[in-house]
Amino acid sequence: MLIHDAIVSNLYPYDVDENLILKACIDCDVLPEDDYSVEARESVARATIDILANLISLSSESDSGYSLSYNVDKLKERICFIARSNGLADIADEYDNKPKVYIIS
Repeated sequence: MLIHDAIVSNLYPYDVDENLILKACIDCDVLPEDDYSVEARESVARATIDILANLISLSSESDSGYSLSYNVDKLKERICFIARSNGLADIADEYDNKPKVYIIS
C-alpha cells in the first residue's frame, strides 16, 4: 500500500481532488508514491486531517448537474477520531464538538 492509498482509505467515504492529496503530502513532508509504514502513520493522519479541514470550509459544491454537501459536524467527528487514533490530542481537542466542563477553584 502506498501513502496515497492510505490517505484515500482514511478519507473514505469522501472523494477529493488528487491535487488536494498531493498538496497535503507535500505539506506533511511525505511522498504519495512511497510505501505506507507505521513510521508514516502520523504524517498520513495529518495529511488526511488537512484535507478534511478543507472540506469543512467548503460545506457544499456543485458541478455539471450534480451537487455534494458535507455535514460539518460529521467531518469534525472524523477529524477528531483520526487525530485521537494517531496521538494528535491537540488537533482532536480543536475539532471536538463535545461540551467541555472546566472546574474553577
